[in-house]
Amino acid sequence: MKRKFGYNKFRLPPFIYKFRLVIIQFCPPLIVFQLIRTLLFPTTIDVMILIILVCVQICFYLEWI
Repeated sequence: MKRKFGYNKFRLPPFIYKFRLVIIQFCPPLIVFQLIRTLLFPTTIDVMILIILVCVQICFYLEWI
């Protein structure tokens, strides 16, 4: 019999699952704010933060995290 060693988001402890839900809710407003800030005052750090936030949001959308 084969064992499944894949990732299952429901095996997480409850506090991590709740933290994940909070991050999912706060990511889109942060992305919008960071996009506006990057368009007005473009710096390398702002662009890097925006890229990281977009990557995190994509990972949550595709359920990789």
